Amino acid sequence: MLNKTTRLLGLVALGVLTGCGGGGGGAAAPVAEPTATVMTKLQTSGALLSLDRSTALAGTDANGDGVRDDVTAWIGTQGYAGNLPKAAAQLAKAYQSVLTVPLTDDAAVRAARLASSDAVECIMQKAPSIEAGYKAVADLRRVTVNTDARVKAYLSYVELVNDTVARAPEGDGCV
Repeated sequence: MLNKTTRLLGLVALGVLTGCGGGGGGAAAPVAEPTATVMTKLQTSGALLSLDRSTALAGTDANGDGVRDDVTAWIGTQGYAGNLPKAAAQLAKAYQSVLTVPLTDDAAVRAARLASSDAVECIMQKAPSIEAGYKAVADLRRVTVNTDARVKAYLSYVELVNDTVARAPEGDGCV
């Protein structure tokens, strides 16, 4: 089932393509609004969720739960059932810590690595299928690591922990 954002983007694309016709009428063709303008209108109206694309790695976390507010809102739009919303929040928090961990602090990097590993296991245990688990993990990573600065921070972390061994989570990995 397509989520609300995908459907809205599909409608926007359909609207843009509808304006490209093969008509040969004498009237001037209407000018389509730029995509950025359309997206801004959709985000402002609340029809489309707006993700934090600021240059700050941490973004806004008004309640201090370790998860960016926009990511929390995104999780709420996914239709996750049972314990999957809690598992998704755990993984979002782990991804957020990965973006801000001091890479020169071995203990902090190790803790971020273990938290991330546990959170992925938790998602996989709570998802209704393996495919749904993989999708949830990939989607959360895309939503959390959504700017150039965040991508660079994430890749620096991944490069540092590449080929390291982490313990298997105890139980289902959920906290």
